[in-house]
Amino acid sequence: MVQGTRARAAALEILRRVRAGEPFDAAHDAAVRGLSDLDRRLTHEIAAGVLRGRNDLDRRLRSLVSGSWRRTPVDLKDLLRIGVYQITRLHRVPAHAAVQATVEVAKRTEGSRAAGLVNAVLRRVVRGEGDPAPAPEAGTAQLAESSSHPEWLVERWVRQYGFDLTRALLEHNNRKPPLVLQPVRWSRERLERRLAEHEIHATPAPFGAGLTVSGVKVRELPGYDEGGFVVQDAAQARVVQFAAVPLNATVWDACAAPGGKAAILSLRARVLATELRRDRIPRLKATLDRVAPAVALVMADAAAPPLGVESVDVALLDAPCSATGTLARHPDGRWRLSERSVQRAAALQRRLLDSVCEVVRPGGTLVYATCSLEPEENEGQVNRFLNRHPDYVRDCDDLMLLPPTSATDGAYAARLRRSP
Repeated sequence: MVQGTRARAAALEILRRVRAGEPFDAAHDAAVRGLSDLDRRLTHEIAAGVLRGRNDLDRRLRSLVSGSWRRTPVDLKDLLRIGVYQITRLHRVPAHAAVQATVEVAKRTEGSRAAGLVNAVLRRVVRGEGDPAPAPEAGTAQLAESSSHPEWLVERWVRQYGFDLTRALLEHNNRKPPLVLQPVRWSRERLERRLAEHEIHATPAPFGAGLTVSGVKVRELPGYDEGGFVVQDAAQARVVQFAAVPLNATVWDACAAPGGKAAILSLRARVLATELRRDRIPRLKATLDRVAPAVALVMADAAAPPLGVESVDVALLDAPCSATGTLARHPDGRWRLSERSVQRAAALQRRLLDSVCEVVRPGGTLVYATCSLEPEENEGQVNRFLNRHPDYVRDCDDLMLLPPTSATDGAYAARLRRSP
């Protein structure tokens, strides 16, 4: 077998699964079973890179594929994208190796005729053919094309944030996000010291929320088995800080997966974590068992609370959302979104808010959070909630983190106080 073939075949499998509707993380985990660590890393980088740069890759390929690019079979398109991505953006991979391995995958999956096409097109790319002039950036359509984002989303963001900030946001989404560790059962000082002892370089994350590391395998880090930390972006840690949960409070984390917030809150409060989606329960349970075994875990729907009315001091509703603030972390996310999906998320959030709020005692706090950048899911959602529930008021200004200015994922949170 040509060296690297398995990684390219796994990358193709990820792209197939994503096209079929499977989330990137799940598709990746299924596709890389049995691969070496080196092949796993290469697989992730290729598949994520193709998804982040799809429009730009397609722009190059349209001039090189004879016949209509639109009529090219979808697997063949993905194989060509995989090859072009390696040649043009993975400079540590020799061009001849990228061509040879991709052609081998094409031969095994699509047949000799398709392999011949892949070989011919990729060799033209190696020779520098089909290198289009950069797309002009005069308007939203060109900006969407050059950044590989849906045009409707770019237009929406330009209206909200202006052209320059939107361009910075798109650039953020096309960069590999950092890996951030949040101390839980270990202090930050102990975690820093142990990382240094293992010659792992760590830098402070934004807002002082955790430590950023790179080039590591999480499960092999010091403190992993002991529950010393969780992996959590600084934006989500900032939401936990913003919640300002009182010491020894009773807290309900209503949509708790993957469990990082519940784990950190358990350092100062009694926490019940609930989650509706059965497929998320194993990961949530594994996280809590490792870092926060005192947290109670129940499979339950936040729309039908498993708690009595006015029974908790703090309810945290980290609501299901469009997740437009985490597109750098989820490279397939941009291609799943639609304006209708944003509206569906907003409708679900309204229903959850109206249920969760009943569980908060008088004088208690409802913390509403999303990883969305969309106003109808964020401040607009909270404004409508307050109109429906006059017994709640804002306790402080809302938190809004926009990736280009915060250097984190995007996040929103509101802290709402129930009248005594």
